[in-house]
Amino acid sequence: MQKIILLLINIIFGSLVLFSYYNGVTKNPDLSLKLWGGVPEILRPYITGSMFIAAFGYFFFTYNFIVNIDLQNTKFLGKFSVWYLYAIYLLILIPSSLWIDLTFKYMQSGLPSDWIYVVSILYCVGLASVFLFLFIIDSGDSSKQFIYLASFIGGCFFVFHTLFLDGILWTSFFHKN
Repeated sequence: MQKIILLLINIIFGSLVLFSYYNGVTKNPDLSLKLWGGVPEILRPYITGSMFIAAFGYFFFTYNFIVNIDLQNTKFLGKFSVWYLYAIYLLILIPSSLWIDLTFKYMQSGLPSDWIYVVSILYCVGLASVFLFLFIIDSGDSSKQFIYLASFIGGCFFVFHTLFLDGILWTSFFHKN
């Protein structure tokens, strides 16, 4: 049952993330081009590539949790039940589904409070990804070395992308035009 819940969280809320991006870009094509803000052109291909690598890594570690880990009997970091894992995924997926609409809202309003919402969402996702990474590290299984290694590397890219590239770099460069 725990694996089904984790799978449903990812199907439902992951779909919301993808839909929000699709919907945001198609409803706001003029603003979509401005989503980079002041991020230098030279960095954009690397950030885009990192986004795809992080997403690919997300599938590896989520697969590992769903297929290889006994979620019912595992205590992550020695004391956290699977319910904490669910909460971490929700703290990544729900804010991620809100990001593009709130960013467009900020771009239209220019209100400092809207910018605070955007930055808060990015840091929520970045910090939740760090906690998820700790759970990934703790889920290591020597009999399944490839999937664990792929999960670990994928988790590294995911944290790097969400915390550093989105949370720090994008927010720092956004207003520098």
